[in-house]
Amino acid sequence: MLSNTMGPVGTSVRRNDAQGKVTGETQYGGDLAGPDALHVAVLRSEHAHAEILGIDTTAAEALPGVVAVYTAKDVPGTNTHGLITRDQELIASRFVRYTGDAVAVVVAETAKIAHRALKLIKVDFKPLPGVFSIDEALAEGAPKVHPGGNVMARQPIRRGDAKSAMASAHVTVEATYETQAVDHAFLDIEAGMAFMDGDVLTIHASGQWVHEEQRLLAIALGLPLEKVRCVQPATGGAFGGREDLGIQLYLALAALKTGRVVRQDYDRAESMTARHKRHPLRIHYKLGADKDGNLVAADVTVYTEKGAYASTGIAVMRKSASHATGPYRVPNINVDVIGVFTNHNPNGAMRGFGAAQMAVAYEGAIDLLADKLGMDRLEIRRKNLVRNGDMVTTTQIVPVATAVECMEEAQRRIGWENRNYETGKPHLKRGYGIATICFGLGYGGGFPDASRARVRFAEDGVLELYTGAVEVGQGLTTAMAQIAAQECGVPAESVRVIWADTARTPESGSSSATRQTYFTGSAVRLAGAELKQQLLDIAAAMTETHWDELTLSNGFVVGTHLEPGRISVADVVAEGRKRGYSLEASALFKPNTVREGDDGLSPLSFITYLFGSHACSVLVDIETGEVQVEKIVAVHDVGKAINPQLVTGQIEGGVTQGLGMALMEEVVRREGKILNPGFTDYILPTMVDVPVIEAVGLEHPDLGGPYGARGVGEPPLIGTPPAILAAIADAIGTQVTQLPATPERVWRAMQEKAKS
Repeated sequence: MLSNTMGPVGTSVRRNDAQGKVTGETQYGGDLAGPDALHVAVLRSEHAHAEILGIDTTAAEALPGVVAVYTAKDVPGTNTHGLITRDQELIASRFVRYTGDAVAVVVAETAKIAHRALKLIKVDFKPLPGVFSIDEALAEGAPKVHPGGNVMARQPIRRGDAKSAMASAHVTVEATYETQAVDHAFLDIEAGMAFMDGDVLTIHASGQWVHEEQRLLAIALGLPLEKVRCVQPATGGAFGGREDLGIQLYLALAALKTGRVVRQDYDRAESMTARHKRHPLRIHYKLGADKDGNLVAADVTVYTEKGAYASTGIAVMRKSASHATGPYRVPNINVDVIGVFTNHNPNGAMRGFGAAQMAVAYEGAIDLLADKLGMDRLEIRRKNLVRNGDMVTTTQIVPVATAVECMEEAQRRIGWENRNYETGKPHLKRGYGIATICFGLGYGGGFPDASRARVRFAEDGVLELYTGAVEVGQGLTTAMAQIAAQECGVPAESVRVIWADTARTPESGSSSATRQTYFTGSAVRLAGAELKQQLLDIAAAMTETHWDELTLSNGFVVGTHLEPGRISVADVVAEGRKRGYSLEASALFKPNTVREGDDGLSPLSFITYLFGSHACSVLVDIETGEVQVEKIVAVHDVGKAINPQLVTGQIEGGVTQGLGMALMEEVVRREGKILNPGFTDYILPTMVDVPVIEAVGLEHPDLGGPYGARGVGEPPLIGTPPAILAAIADAIGTQVTQLPATPERVWRAMQEKAKS
């Protein structure tokens, strides 16, 4: 399905970080600091909600090897952080609001001493009643997580007259779907180092947006922006889990205060206890249609649990609302998304960003409607999926909508028309499911979104690419090198990429929102095109030809009138240096979106939309409720695959994460305390669980993306849970509406169906 082009773009070139990773030469955050570094440890609250009446650090400070103990009074700046809303303290000053809030920071000569000192700190807590569910938080007289109350925000959508349309609908269905808190579970646990480089505070730790980390750290610690430098080490996964500041805060504070090199390493329990999670959503979905199955109205109420702090919650709410009807044409829409504080971990960004949870609901409702009308599940989708020129939820018109094409390819590859329900075993039932999704790319909603890139030929003749974009394992630096190479006519393997260092690289925005290929890729292409023109001008002067008679390819300038037919780019660069050419170029890519109005509508909520469709087959053991996924076909329109192998990897990885969300992953808590803060009890898919995954990329070029590319980061996860849930329902004859669909929940759904 994925076609090659002449040149690096469209080719599965080897990753430029592959050799270092397989040989062990690559340095992650935990590999950086030397033997003389001090060690940082954080005392975290064991109370979900409490007032701090006093802290006694005397015994900890007296322990041999302890260099310093810091509390909130020692933080020189605002002591606040948060990617969108700065409502969380670096160190809690008066109140703790979840089990994991930081209370004190120890700096010591060894990690062992630092953690021993934590046990010597005496904190006088006054326990306060907490709220641990949406219902508890909204109950009359409920304890307040924050003084302003437990409702963080509301996000509506009002389009048409949903109430009247629903009342006159020929048929309606409604159901409530609940999604769970999920951990990012990246393999590379938080670790890093920090030090003072002269008067510049320098932090080497993994995030997803180094320039925003620089800004937030400067605010939290009261420093001028230019006195903070953030550098990204090699990073093994993020999935949204590194968008909010974490370990950087304590490394920065310790280095600033001690003036020495410091390091910090979380263990898995601290990583899972301290960090934010995927938002749990409770979605009440009502859908109406006419007698022919055409959708006429949707009425959707969503409660999203925010946890203790806002994090990126307002953006997740907005994404949830704007994707309430997914890839379907619905003329009348009423949506209310309500964000609710609780005394749990903050909930923030995670792959899918609200759109993943909403897909569970809109696809579930579509299947209920098909059943009630006696229609085939594919046919009702064919009637209602958006096509070219149709509007999505927010009234944005989508010029290229390939939902139907994706679905048709998925159903063909799963063998939908020839479904085989025979299992040969009476206790096993087979089911088939399909789900079609859309995803708005980028921040959207008028939020400033831009990327810069710089390319240059260095003194040694190597093409260098400078980007602030963060590589977290997705292959970004390889794809960007391919784009630079394509424009400048050199092999992709020869491009040297300098990335994610606030002192050396331009700002390229965050590695989130499936935006980097589209945004930074476009910036790299623009900069590369400008540098390419310099090369052609130099070559034209060298050969006494016109530049438009020349092309660049595989390290050479080629022209029909050249003798002996080509000259090397290296020779052109050398000549250009003699002639005073800069041999570098920079570019900014900054498309605009339009902020939603009070009604939640916008003619341009997102710069573009991505479409995909998943089909799968499952086996359900009706005696135990166990589910085995046999095969998943995941079809995504990627616009243009810059590197087809990387696209396949993104799809396979997203499907696997979606499988975990659908069937097994859940952060389990009691009175605010996480009961499964490790991979022994937090169940992840293993090779035993992962089925055959057929990853399919369609290429319908996007006019705004580099070479027509869109992106494929988040959609492969989004389509997986609803497809699996649909297949389970097909097998057992009833829906499981609470995630994950554990054996117990599947079994109970069958029992409830039997009773009715």
